[in-house]
Amino acid sequence: MVTMATKDPIVTMNHRRMTGGERRIRTDVAVPPARLTPRGRIVVTGVSALLIGALSAGLATAAQATRAGSGSPGSYVTKVTVLPGQSLWSLGEAYDPNADTRLIIQEIQQLNSLSGDRVQAGEVLWVPRE
Repeated sequence: MVTMATKDPIVTMNHRRMTGGERRIRTDVAVPPARLTPRGRIVVTGVSALLIGALSAGLATAAQATRAGSGSPGSYVTKVTVLPGQSLWSLGEAYDPNADTRLIIQEIQQLNSLSGDRVQAGEVLWVPRE
C-alpha cells in the first residue's frame, strides 16, 4: 500500500494482484475550477461588451423602425401594396392627407430606398401614416 500526499486529496493505492471476486474501485478526484489568465479575462470582457452593444443596437433599431423618419408624434408607418394606377403622389395623399405631399413622397423614398419616383403595381412599400 502506498499513500501519496499532494495538493490533491489523499489517494491510497494497493499494489497487489486482483483475484476473480474483487472489483476495481474508481475514485473521482475533484477537478479544480477553471482559472482565467489575464488575457482570458480581457477576451471574455471584450466579447461580453460586444454582445451587449450589438443587442442594444439591434433593439434600438427595431424600436425606431416602427416610427417614421420625421419623428413627429403620432406618425407611424404601414405596409402598402401598390395597386394599378397608383403613384407615390396618390399614396402620399391617401395615407397622410394633412401633410405636405412632397415631404411624404421623400419620406416614402427614404423608407423604401427608392432612387426614382416610379412604382409598379404589386410592389410592397412602407408608407408613413398619420
